[in-house]
Amino acid sequence: MKQFPIQQARTLVNEFFDFVAKAVSPFHVTSLCKERLAKSGFLELNETENWKLEKGGKYFFTRNLTTIVAFTVGQQFDPNNTGFKIIGAHTDSPCLRLAPVSKLDSNGFLQTCVSTYGGGLWHTWFDRELTLGGRIIFKKENVFQSQLFHYQQPLLKIPNLAIHLTTDRNSFAPNNESNLRPVFAQEAYQTLTVIQKPKTEGQTNFENKHYKYLLNLITEQTGIPTSEILDIDLYFSDCQPPSYFGLNQEFISAARIDNLFSSFFALLAITNPESFTEDQTFINMICLYDHEEVGSQSAQGADSSLLSNNMKRIYDILSNPTNTSTDSFYKAIQKSFLISSDMAHSIHPNYSDKHQQNHRVKMNEGIVIKVNHNQRYATDGVSSAILRVVAQSANVPIQDFIVKNDSPCGSTIGPLQASNTGIKTIDIGAAQWGMHSIRETAGVVDGYYLEKLFVEFYKQYEKIDHKLLGI
Repeated sequence: MKQFPIQQARTLVNEFFDFVAKAVSPFHVTSLCKERLAKSGFLELNETENWKLEKGGKYFFTRNLTTIVAFTVGQQFDPNNTGFKIIGAHTDSPCLRLAPVSKLDSNGFLQTCVSTYGGGLWHTWFDRELTLGGRIIFKKENVFQSQLFHYQQPLLKIPNLAIHLTTDRNSFAPNNESNLRPVFAQEAYQTLTVIQKPKTEGQTNFENKHYKYLLNLITEQTGIPTSEILDIDLYFSDCQPPSYFGLNQEFISAARIDNLFSSFFALLAITNPESFTEDQTFINMICLYDHEEVGSQSAQGADSSLLSNNMKRIYDILSNPTNTSTDSFYKAIQKSFLISSDMAHSIHPNYSDKHQQNHRVKMNEGIVIKVNHNQRYATDGVSSAILRVVAQSANVPIQDFIVKNDSPCGSTIGPLQASNTGIKTIDIGAAQWGMHSIRETAGVVDGYYLEKLFVEFYKQYEKIDHKLLGI
C-alpha cells in the first residue's frame, strides 16, 4: 500500500494558515489572491475597460474588491468545441462588522456598536481578543482611493458575564443587540495615564460617528489623514493564529475555514501548472464570491449576472473573428461543469444523533458530495457521476452527505449558479466541525484531497463524454 504524503499535506496546510491569518476580510482575501495570481503569470483585467484575450492566456478581474474571478484559456481553444470548467467558492464568513456610527459609551467604558453579518455562532465571540480589518475609503487630491487596513494587535473584547450573575447557568443565549458590544477602552484609565481626550472642535460629520482614538490608529498605520477619510468598511476578527491540535496533529483550528478553505485550494489549483495542459480547448475558471453568507443577492454575489455575463464576454472576444456557428456559445454552456465547493458537516462525536445514520461523513476521510433533493444543493445523479470519475482518476476518496429528514438543510452558491447559468453543477466540500463559530475545525488531509481533485478536474473534465450531460 502506498504511503500517504502527509508531509505534503502539512506543507499545504501551512500555506493555508499563512493565508487565513492575513485574510481578515473579503478585501484581504481578494488582495492575497491577486498577489498569487500575478506571481503565477495572470494578467489583471478591469470590467470597465475593453479586454484583449488570447489562446493560452491567464487572466483575472475583481468586483468591489471582494469578489475575484480568474481564468485560463486553453492553448487549443476552439469556439465550436469548448466549455467552462468552473470552481466556485466564497470569500466571506459570518462575523461582526463595525456599524456606520460606532461610538457607544456605557458606564465609563468606550464600546463599539456592531452589526451581525451572516448566521454566526455569536456566543463563540465572547472572551476572545478581537481586532479590526477591512477597507478605508478616502479622497486625496480630488481622487477617490481605497486602502487595506488590519490592526494586528488585540484591540477589543466582548467579556462574558460572571456565572454568579447568570440566572440560567445551563444555557447561554446573549441578546445580539445589548450583549454583543465589544469593549474598546476605559475612560478612568485615560485619566490615570494622563491621556487627553481628542479635541472635538472642527470635526467632520464622519469623525463624529467614530472614536477619534480609532481613527488615529487608522491614520498611524495607513498614513491617511482623518480629514481625508470618507468611510471605513471594517470587520472584527479573532487575534489567535491558526494552529494544529490532536495527538497526531491531525486537526486544524482556525477562523474562517468556512469558506476560505475552499477558496484557497481552488486558488492553488488554478495556479498549479499541472492544471494548464497544452491540449486544452476549454476554459479553466475560479469564481470566489462575496455575500454568500447573507444570500448572495448583490452585484458581486453568486446570485447576480456576474458569471453569465462574463462567460459570454470571454467567449465573444475569443471567438471573434473566427468562423463560429451562431449557437456555439449555448452549446459550450451545456458542455460546461461547475463545482460549488463549500464546507460540510463532519460527524460530531458528542452529537452523533444530529447526523443521518447512513451519511456520517468524517474529516480526513475524503471530500464530501452534498445532496439535497429539495434543491438546497445542486447535485444530481449526472453531476455526482462525473465528479466520482474525476475523483477516482485523482485517487481522492469520496463521502456522501444528506441531512436528516427532521433537520433543516443549509444551502450555498451551487443552486444559484445552476439556475442563473444553466450549467450542470455539483455541491461538494471538506468536512468540518463548528461551522460559523469564530474558531472552526477541519482535517489536515482534506486540503491535499481538495487541491488534488480540483487539479484533476481541470486536467480531465473535457475528456469525459459530454453526451452524459444531455441525459
